[in-house]
Amino acid sequence: MRGTLFILLTAAWVLCGGAGRAAGLADSDLKTARKLYIVKCAKCHKLHDPADYTDSEWAAWMAKMAKKARLKKDQEELLSRYLDALRRPGAAK
Repeated sequence: MRGTLFILLTAAWVLCGGAGRAAGLADSDLKTARKLYIVKCAKCHKLHDPADYTDSEWAAWMAKMAKKARLKKDQEELLSRYLDALRRPGAAK
Protein backbone atom coordinates (compact mmCIF):
# COMPACT_ATOMS: atom_id res chain seq x y z
CA MET A 1 0.00 0.00 0.00
CA ARG A 2 2.73 2.45 0.96
CA GLY A 3 4.66 1.77 -2.26
CA THR A 4 1.54 2.39 -4.33
CA LEU A 5 0.88 5.63 -2.49
CA PHE A 6 4.46 6.75 -3.09
CA ILE A 7 4.16 6.00 -6.80
CA LEU A 8 0.89 7.92 -7.07
CA LEU A 9 2.25 10.91 -5.16
CA THR A 10 5.43 10.86 -7.21
CA ALA A 11 3.45 10.69 -10.45
CA ALA A 12 1.29 13.64 -9.38
CA TRP A 13 4.36 15.69 -8.46
CA VAL A 14 6.09 14.80 -11.71
CA LEU A 15 3.04 15.72 -13.77
CA CYS A 16 3.00 19.10 -12.06
CA GLY A 17 6.68 19.55 -12.93
CA GLY A 18 7.90 19.67 -9.32
CA ALA A 19 10.68 17.13 -9.70
CA GLY A 20 11.90 18.65 -12.93
CA ARG A 21 12.10 22.15 -11.51
CA ALA A 22 13.77 20.96 -8.30
CA ALA A 23 16.40 18.93 -10.14
CA GLY A 24 16.82 21.36 -13.03
CA LEU A 25 15.72 18.66 -15.48
CA ALA A 26 14.25 19.34 -18.90
CA ASP A 27 10.96 17.62 -19.67
CA SER A 28 12.68 15.02 -21.86
CA ASP A 29 15.22 14.25 -19.11
CA LEU A 30 12.42 14.04 -16.57
CA LYS A 31 10.59 11.46 -18.68
CA THR A 32 13.81 9.49 -19.18
CA ALA A 33 14.62 9.54 -15.45
CA ARG A 34 11.09 8.46 -14.51
CA LYS A 35 11.26 5.62 -17.03
CA LEU A 36 14.67 4.52 -15.69
CA TYR A 37 13.28 4.51 -12.16
CA ILE A 38 10.36 2.32 -13.14
CA VAL A 39 12.13 0.01 -15.62
CA LYS A 40 15.50 -0.43 -13.92
CA CYS A 41 14.44 -0.33 -10.25
CA ALA A 42 10.99 -1.91 -10.22
CA LYS A 43 12.26 -4.71 -12.41
CA CYS A 44 13.72 -6.39 -9.32
CA HIS A 45 11.95 -4.87 -6.32
CA LYS A 46 9.22 -2.48 -5.21
CA LEU A 47 9.91 1.21 -5.60
CA HIS A 48 11.18 2.60 -2.32
CA ASP A 49 10.56 6.10 -1.03
CA PRO A 50 13.97 7.79 -1.21
CA ALA A 51 12.99 10.11 1.66
CA ASP A 52 13.01 7.12 4.04
CA TYR A 53 16.83 7.01 3.93
CA THR A 54 19.58 9.26 5.20
CA ASP A 55 21.88 10.87 2.64
CA SER A 56 24.66 8.36 3.34
CA GLU A 57 22.30 5.36 3.25
CA TRP A 58 20.78 6.54 -0.01
CA ALA A 59 24.18 7.17 -1.60
CA ALA A 60 25.30 3.66 -0.65
CA TRP A 61 22.13 2.09 -2.06
CA MET A 62 22.36 4.13 -5.26
CA ALA A 63 25.97 3.00 -5.83
CA LYS A 64 25.11 -0.64 -5.19
CA MET A 65 21.91 -0.68 -7.24
CA ALA A 66 23.41 1.29 -10.15
CA LYS A 67 25.91 -1.53 -10.59
CA LYS A 68 23.25 -4.23 -10.30
CA ALA A 69 20.97 -2.42 -12.76
CA ARG A 70 23.94 -1.93 -15.10
CA LEU A 71 23.26 1.77 -15.43
CA LYS A 72 25.56 3.75 -17.66
CA LYS A 73 27.27 6.69 -15.96
CA ASP A 74 24.93 9.23 -17.56
CA GLN A 75 21.89 7.16 -16.58
CA GLU A 76 23.12 6.90 -13.00
CA GLU A 77 23.66 10.67 -12.81
CA LEU A 78 20.25 11.44 -14.29
CA LEU A 79 18.46 8.98 -12.02
CA SER A 80 20.37 10.28 -9.02
CA ARG A 81 19.35 13.89 -9.75
CA TYR A 82 15.74 12.83 -10.20
CA LEU A 83 15.62 10.81 -6.99
CA ASP A 84 17.45 13.50 -5.03
CA ALA A 85 14.68 15.89 -6.06
CA LEU A 86 12.09 13.40 -4.81
CA ARG A 87 14.00 13.09 -1.53
CA ARG A 88 13.99 16.85 -1.03
CA PRO A 89 10.81 18.29 -2.52
CA GLY A 90 11.22 21.94 -3.38
CA ALA A 91 14.99 21.92 -3.08
CA ALA A 92 16.79 23.66 -5.88
CA LYS A 93 19.68 21.70 -7.39
